[in-house]
Amino acid sequence: MVDTTMTTTSGDNGQQQVAPDDAAADDDVITMNQHNQVIAEYQKLLAAYQSQLTYKTTTTHFEIFVSKDNFKFNASHFVAFPGFRERLHGHSYRASVRLLGSNQIGRDGYVVDFGCVKSVAKEVCKKLNEYFLVPTLSEVLDITVIEDKDNDDRGKVVCGEVNTGNKYPGSVVVKCEDGSTFTFPRQDCLLLPIMHSTAEELAIYIFGQLVAGLDAEYLMKRGVTMMEVTVSEAIGQDATFCHAIPSGENPSFDVASFITNDPIPPMKCSTTTEAARIT
Repeated sequence: MVDTTMTTTSGDNGQQQVAPDDAAADDDVITMNQHNQVIAEYQKLLAAYQSQLTYKTTTTHFEIFVSKDNFKFNASHFVAFPGFRERLHGHSYRASVRLLGSNQIGRDGYVVDFGCVKSVAKEVCKKLNEYFLVPTLSEVLDITVIEDKDNDDRGKVVCGEVNTGNKYPGSVVVKCEDGSTFTFPRQDCLLLPIMHSTAEELAIYIFGQLVAGLDAEYLMKRGVTMMEVTVSEAIGQDATFCHAIPSGENPSFDVASFITNDPIPPMKCSTTTEAARIT
């Protein structure tokens, strides 16, 4: 703190004059010139920062967003992880795609032709439609695929007659951590390379399928740097995955690489779809 102690002296005319105390140190006094220099330096740094911020927020780039009525699929599933399993249920899923390009569009006027995106996305959704989604990388489900094409066993008659000429032989047996066992007809199941059939992981999976269908090399040649995929399992329940377009020849997309190995924090809330919570 600057010492403001003052002393008084008598002038030639006999009047008292006020003077700074000799004990006040000159180093403790900030002159107006120094103050102005500090303010000027601060304003210079602030102006430089604001110019960079303005540049980043106004940089030109193009993007396209595609969401059509046929980007949809109906599927059944349940989410299971250590200590938890949902009841078997289904959703009417919808998907949308956003492609982020550079500051220039192609000579044909496109980032990417809408028709190309629509064609690929529609086909990806069609392949997911009306199946039970089986997460083959699950850490809590025991999944067995039975291809019993030559099985002549008529089975146990519970109601009516069993059709021995099964056009779609085979089954998928899913045993859960809580002891539940599900047996599905093989033709009703879609085996996916995911750990959980959540909207988040479906978004990752669909991203990989879209990149394969649109061709990563082609996208990069058109200046597309990022793609964003959103999967909605209900109105107001969306999961979005955004990632750079993978480079390299025949790029693969591993869903499991985006899932942490960290322990799952205890869930404090229950859910309406919960079937079992193992303690």
